Amino acid sequence: MSEERAAVAEHLLMIGGAREIPRECLRAAPGLRISVICRREVESKVWDRKDLHRLMILDRETSREEWLGIARAIHEHDRIDAIVDFTESDADKTSYIAERLGLRCYSEQTAQWVTDKYLMRARLGETGVDDTLAKRVVGPDELCKAAGELGYPVICKPAGGIGSRGISKLASPADVPRAFTWSTEGALGLDAEELIAEPFHQGREFSVECISETGRHFVAGITQKSIDQNSFVEVGHLVPAPLPEAEAAAISDTVRRMLDALEVRDGATHTEVILTDDGVRIIETHLRYGGDRIPNMVSAATGIDVQKAWARQAVGHSITAEIEEAMRRHRSDERAEFAAIRYRCADRRGVLTAVHGIEDAQRMPGVAEVAAVAGVGERIGDLTGSLARLAFAWALGATPEEAAERARAAVDSLTFDLDDEPGCRP
Repeated sequence: MSEERAAVAEHLLMIGGAREIPRECLRAAPGLRISVICRREVESKVWDRKDLHRLMILDRETSREEWLGIARAIHEHDRIDAIVDFTESDADKTSYIAERLGLRCYSEQTAQWVTDKYLMRARLGETGVDDTLAKRVVGPDELCKAAGELGYPVICKPAGGIGSRGISKLASPADVPRAFTWSTEGALGLDAEELIAEPFHQGREFSVECISETGRHFVAGITQKSIDQNSFVEVGHLVPAPLPEAEAAAISDTVRRMLDALEVRDGATHTEVILTDDGVRIIETHLRYGGDRIPNMVSAATGIDVQKAWARQAVGHSITAEIEEAMRRHRSDERAEFAAIRYRCADRRGVLTAVHGIEDAQRMPGVAEVAAVAGVGERIGDLTGSLARLAFAWALGATPEEAAERARAAVDSLTFDLDDEPGCRP
């Protein structure tokens, strides 16, 4: 497909939900018609429905040929100019439809590499980006065999994992039954439910937000991550990560080479990496922007708005010049703030009946947002994934320490009422 940017779209087909991002699409293309096709599982991510031209919700078992048939029928009566998937859900359908309707998008091969961690590992190994091995495992016996071949400690996780679900660390063969059960449960309902085993990399963890255009990859921000070492759930972030220039450059270079290897050309990506004693290791990447308010923090701290840029690109605008200008301003210290987010997790099980102190926490110095993650009436158990956290606060500061302390103080000021009702799930 041509590298030239098309005219600004009049009709955008959006696969999956995107919360507030369609608002930016409408600002970038006044009069834009937006059609949405999504699975029932992501329906909650479809906001501002009054602004949509049409919305179709499909069952999980709907074949991609039927997805294509629906998209083609729309296209025949109301020409589709552009397609986008801001969430990465059903990336395979997105690329399949785009290829057959002649729309600009990532390829089917790129979608497969990114959404299946086993295929990603193979591709990064053959291109020399990262030689971390991965083995598919079916059953505890295969996991035990794979772990022995890879060498303990190892990680077992779903091949299509999201939200830190189903990640298990195995230190010895005794951990196999527990780890296999945990990872299997975490894989339920994901686009790729197979499990993989791979070596456990020790080091500091970061995520990288990129926005790409015609194969040129702009690193918008590197985020320092705080991880719960038992569940591997993220409990805090700091952006920009306070890194020496050489380490930041090594992370950026590795991620750019990875995106080249996976043939990513356009759009936002969110990549998890570990900085080990032997260099940068890729954990995984996604064809979407990061969660946990990371894009909001990157925008507030650096002036680089990945969500807005991607929305503008999706409807046909070139974004290279505006990204370059935002990066120039940040490098020149015209923006020199840090942003940090901290999460509160439950210290016991129960049913959440009330959250207190959000409005007071919101008024604390530097605080940008405070919100509950868990809903009233929800049963709270162990920290099993990102959705098991109680609440968060994020804040800005002139130094990394100030931003982190402001976020921590705000979220720690909240109180939670938990009903010790028996029968609450773990």
